[in-house]
Amino acid sequence: MVATDIIYKGGWQQASTILQKLAGPIGDGEVWYPNGDHFKGAFHLSFACISGPAYAADGRYEFADGSYIENAWIHTSKDKKPQCWGLHGVFRIHHPQGPDSIAMFCAGGKRYGFELYLDEKKPWVEEWYADDRVVRHSASNELLRYEVMDYELEETNRHECTTLKLTLKDGDNIYRIEQRGGGYTTNNYDEKVYSPSTRVTVYLPNGDSLDHYGDDVRDFKPYSGYVDVHCAETGMCRNEHWKDGELLETREWKRDYRASSQLMLPNPTGAEGEMQANVWKNGHIEYNNGEWIYDGEVKDSRPDGQGVLVGDNYHNGRCFEGAFVDGVYVNEENGFTGVIMLHVKSGHRHWSISSTGDWEYEEEDMQAKLGSLGISGFWSYEITRITEDCITIEFYKERYELRPDQPLNLFSEIEGDERSDGCVYDGDDYSLELTWKK
Repeated sequence: MVATDIIYKGGWQQASTILQKLAGPIGDGEVWYPNGDHFKGAFHLSFACISGPAYAADGRYEFADGSYIENAWIHTSKDKKPQCWGLHGVFRIHHPQGPDSIAMFCAGGKRYGFELYLDEKKPWVEEWYADDRVVRHSASNELLRYEVMDYELEETNRHECTTLKLTLKDGDNIYRIEQRGGGYTTNNYDEKVYSPSTRVTVYLPNGDSLDHYGDDVRDFKPYSGYVDVHCAETGMCRNEHWKDGELLETREWKRDYRASSQLMLPNPTGAEGEMQANVWKNGHIEYNNGEWIYDGEVKDSRPDGQGVLVGDNYHNGRCFEGAFVDGVYVNEENGFTGVIMLHVKSGHRHWSISSTGDWEYEEEDMQAKLGSLGISGFWSYEITRITEDCITIEFYKERYELRPDQPLNLFSEIEGDERSDGCVYDGDDYSLELTWKK
């Protein structure tokens, strides 16, 4: 069969719903390509949406030159007569007349990135861009532009597509390239379907890196498409849009978590416990994904010296500025070293639109410590300062003071279910009385 357009023969699903167009290939099928390639395998409905479904298929892909991929995935378009049903992933290619090779395919099967030839004597590579060789490298027995210093191949059959890690030498420059295929997922239609998340990361000699979909970089430089650029010197990253080797537009630089160390550090406010923190070399620290942000002097990857600690909206942007020792703020807000015991009387009742329950009370003693009160109905109330004669409690923009001779009474209402007409159906009331114990 000679194809002048992409031809499909096989199972077809006709069903659609009001919100989803599900008609498309499903089950066993074959695809013939105008260039002489041929695919035979099983088609899966990978996901569906209002604009139409998307499909993936696994099977054997045969190239017109006689080479083939035994376990390949193709990702199809949403149209009944697709313009591009092509390979998507990183695969081992079997060449009947030569060594196997590992290559990346994406965006309809065009070859991108580096193809590694597994020659027993000396592995060698060719670079591809938009289905063309960027540079026609010499054969394996001739001088190569990019010398293969090392490579690592991960072929975890039926769990992830192939991952290829290359170390290449170009003159005095050493480059590391990681080409990753997609992954297998489950959905409502199939047990295992291919998710096309093909990605490439190029690590440059100066420590910078380029992360992209495989069709955006050539000769280790952004060319056409969107590239995530990481600057090793600043620990920042941004997305850049390129066309024909020219930079069109960029997004703002932002902190790159890949440039940080992830550690468990003491709560910087002086409250008990540890918090997960991302630490950058320049003294910037983010606790619990930005719950607290520190900038200042650092020693042993923790605040030490002069610095500023700012809380997120949960903490109403509360700011601690001054001295830090071994990761903890040490100014007057947490400089009190004595022990103050509080008597806690907490109440709760549940109400609904038809009835209101009785108040139920509990009493206990607790030591005053910086941080959340940890009492039902008052989880967001925090003790922010302790002195000999005053305990400060804050809740967003509200501030309360508890003193030895004056109890503090608080009330909280948490609404529950809401009916379609906007009326609240039920909720919970909470009361709290704090008394300074002598």
